Amino acid sequence: MNKTSAIVNIKWLKIMHLPDNYQTTITETAIQIFGEKATVWLFGSRLDDNAKGGDVDLLIKLESATSNKAVLGGRYNAQLQMKLGMQKFDVIVIDPSTALEQIHKNALSKGIML
Repeated sequence: MNKTSAIVNIKWLKIMHLPDNYQTTITETAIQIFGEKATVWLFGSRLDDNAKGGDVDLLIKLESATSNKAVLGGRYNAQLQMKLGMQKFDVIVIDPSTALEQIHKNALSKGIML
């Protein structure tokens, strides 16, 4: 990560209303559960500077198809809660075989990749 991207990440952390350790834990846990090539997108109310709190909406994008997206998503959610407390996480997992619905398109176009 270069200095510019570090500054942008700090700015986004403030806008996202997330404690400093959340972004690191969210991305590191995603790598542990889904593998190195998974990308994590934050979307929803955490990107609205006028919104207060709420759940943390995450979309996990996988590079290869998997038949156990729901199991992996549940495991990821459980790990996040164990590591970060009883914060509510809404986790959506997509892969190349997923027929993209509006929520997926919105998350990918309006969200930010962590």
